[in-house]
Amino acid sequence: MDRSGALPALRAIAMLLAAALPLVLIVALGTSPLTWLPTALGASLIVAAAAASLAWLVNGLRRATISSLMSAGASGALAGGGIAVMAGSSSLAVPLLAAAAFSLGSAVARRMAPLEGRLPAIAVAVLALISAEAAAVVEILPATAGLLAPQPILIGSAVLATVAAAMARGSATSVLMVVGAAGLLADRGGSLESVIGVAALVGSQLFGLREALEPAEEAPGDDEARLPDLAAKLSDAVLRFDGRLQLRAWNAAAAGLLGLDTASTGTRLEDLLAVSMAELPLHDGTVVSSRAVGGLEIGLHRAGAGVTAVIRDPGATPEAERLGNELRTTIEELLGARRTIDLQRSELERSATVDPLTGVASRGAIIERVRLEVAQARRYRHPLAVVLLDIDGFGDINNTYGITGGDTVLREVALRIRLRVREADALGRAGSDGFIAALPHTDEAGAAIFADALRHRLAQRPIAIGDVSVSVTVSIGVATMRSGEDLDLDGLLARVAEALDSARSTGGDRIALDRLHGLARLEDRHAPNDSVTDETPQDSGH
Repeated sequence: MDRSGALPALRAIAMLLAAALPLVLIVALGTSPLTWLPTALGASLIVAAAAASLAWLVNGLRRATISSLMSAGASGALAGGGIAVMAGSSSLAVPLLAAAAFSLGSAVARRMAPLEGRLPAIAVAVLALISAEAAAVVEILPATAGLLAPQPILIGSAVLATVAAAMARGSATSVLMVVGAAGLLADRGGSLESVIGVAALVGSQLFGLREALEPAEEAPGDDEARLPDLAAKLSDAVLRFDGRLQLRAWNAAAAGLLGLDTASTGTRLEDLLAVSMAELPLHDGTVVSSRAVGGLEIGLHRAGAGVTAVIRDPGATPEAERLGNELRTTIEELLGARRTIDLQRSELERSATVDPLTGVASRGAIIERVRLEVAQARRYRHPLAVVLLDIDGFGDINNTYGITGGDTVLREVALRIRLRVREADALGRAGSDGFIAALPHTDEAGAAIFADALRHRLAQRPIAIGDVSVSVTVSIGVATMRSGEDLDLDGLLARVAEALDSARSTGGDRIALDRLHGLARLEDRHAPNDSVTDETPQDSGH
């Protein structure tokens, strides 16, 4: 069955069952009204509130809206209160207070954005229903029911329901809840006021059920469902479909052309316009004109996850043509602005994690990566090595060749290190002339081999600065975190910084191991004129 026809049918059946239940009980009991009326109203309240709670629950989980889940809690509280009354409780005070509080929460949550993901929505639903039923349990248990004074609780319920009605702009559900609280408050022991109060609560749930089963109206600020303001002035039909290609909004011209009404909300694009999925635009800003239907042309405009359809008459008046062009221009401008914002956001995210000069990770990003590697090494008890590297005499390079020359050296050094590290390793900028590398699953021997090969890779080939070739050497500090060692990030960084200071203290072009090795320095094992075979990551041993 089509969704647009199923909702009114379900709504009518549910409301008929809730309203007819008292009549069924009259026939079944065959007693006087004073005997069966309270029981019938209590049963009606259970049925109506339970149906409304289920409808709100499905509504809230489908759209991940806190407002609908709060309404489910309100109806659930009244359903539990009806059960409490049928079980012998003399009051609805606590369930009604819970329902009024949930109604107020629902009115407040209407201004909130939908939840992100299904799990948060399920969590809110579970908490709401547990809280609602807890109110009924409190009313039923003799140990707690005897400690509660119904009058103050009913006054609080009336106040909360009144505030909820005001925030919901006179919602029938909240208004009838106020009437129900007032009727129960005026009860003097089986009086007509209590009957009116319970009847008002039944009515509030019937209105709530109707509202829960209504097609959802999109939020006014929802860009995925809202049409441009200019669409209202067009003679062309304009329709807006969401990311699931279901109809969400349309202008007056579309309503007149296609016979749309509120029941049309949710109709799928292919069913309404006879457009196949293959004809849809693939990217933002793409416009696809489908085949003519009845002499009309259909233009499809992709904007984010949704699609805007413009149906126009090729023989339209010049004024309509002008407005149509303005609409198309507006859509293109909106799409262009959105693409610009996405690019700017991506660039900001990249600049926060990547050093723009060298292309390696920024200092903040690499320190965070080292922090994660330390945590992984501690948890899974595997070794971790950290290598800290400084360019010897970098200040002199800047003074001799200028900032541009120094930048050239930094870029070349970063490139040579990047060619040396594995895919699992991490490399980042450690300072103005330094780099840091994290080598997971690497012990002391592997880290020393890596550092030694890296030092020779940098020293054996001079770096070209313009027409001049400059020999560059580095000092390297190596620190390791052994399997099972309990060491934090600060301790590991302090250890590798101390090793680097030891390497620099002897004039540079050295590798120094951390204090676990007595700050041992690896001396150059090659004479100045000896050739050094540059190792690759595959034969480095780390």
